[in-house]
Amino acid sequence: MIAKDFADQLRMCASCPKMCRHVCPTYFAWRSDSPTPHGRALLIHYELVGTRCLDERGIEVLYQCLECSQCLTWCKPEVDIAEIVETRRREIVKQSMRPSALDDMAKVVETHHNPYGEPHDTRNNWLNPTRADGQRLFYFTGCTAAYREKDIALSALHTLENAGFSVVISSEEYCCGSPLIRTGDEEAGLRLAQHNADMINSMDCDEVVVTCPGCLRVLSTDYPKYGIELNKPVRHISEILAENLHNLGTTDFDGGITYHDPCHLGRHSGIYDQPRSVIEHVSRGKLVEMERSRENAMCCGNGAGLRTLFPEHARKIGSERVEQAKRTGAKYLVTACPFCKNMLASQSDDEMEVMDLTEFIEKSRDVKSD
Repeated sequence: MIAKDFADQLRMCASCPKMCRHVCPTYFAWRSDSPTPHGRALLIHYELVGTRCLDERGIEVLYQCLECSQCLTWCKPEVDIAEIVETRRREIVKQSMRPSALDDMAKVVETHHNPYGEPHDTRNNWLNPTRADGQRLFYFTGCTAAYREKDIALSALHTLENAGFSVVISSEEYCCGSPLIRTGDEEAGLRLAQHNADMINSMDCDEVVVTCPGCLRVLSTDYPKYGIELNKPVRHISEILAENLHNLGTTDFDGGITYHDPCHLGRHSGIYDQPRSVIEHVSRGKLVEMERSRENAMCCGNGAGLRTLFPEHARKIGSERVEQAKRTGAKYLVTACPFCKNMLASQSDDEMEVMDLTEFIEKSRDVKSD
């Protein structure tokens, strides 16, 4: 049974007028009260007081949560439903009751050290950092950039080297564990975490840089929470680039640029200004904001196992986010997450080009620049 610590929070949420459902992306996708913060709180509350057991349908509802935490920004008592859902998911996994598709994903990660089932020995063997005299950064590529969005990894490597950094990578990098930890498989996630921590701690570098906000959150927040310490800081590439704007060129883009805040980078890590400062600098001030931005940004639909279990609903959320971007009149949609880029690009069309921040910088070099 879920910890009694959450009982008061759940009771408060269950009796609330539930206005947060209007910003919940899964409410938008399903148009039902069940997959909303209130609906999930009510399910766990009923289980806690003994009114109703968590059945197969209830488990499905708990796995319809993106854990994007936008409901928390609207919740006056600050009830963190995402944390409560993730806690209950851990118990579901221990009870061998999670959806079978997530069993399959866990087996794939265990075997191949990535959720895509790609051969581990091809993870980073196509990246070729060049030796430089600058500060040494270890680039933790993450699975999506390594296997599905390779242009992001290449652009990150080129951008960092052009900014004067010496970049190192490792063939021993495993999945950071985020897909498992977010879906409740704590034990398997921690095995990956320990491997990565041992690898990172042995690297001869000054700090770790990531392009994936999911990796950032798990390496810098989840690892220490479980007592797995890293001996060097972890930062998102936008933080490093924002401190080195003088090493980035400027370009006249042929249209406006809007920015999508990734949930793990924004609401979960508090990084809002750095990607924007990079975009503003490189584009000479052509950034236009969406109506839902910063802490109120809508999730792309690609997190916490939702796309694995409910792909059509995930794509519906991604398509709506692209439409919100189009309403700004911008020609380019930039994000700072391989997962977000992958989803948003798949739901876009010729009207709007979707890029990761690193690809945006790389593209600026192809346009006439200073």
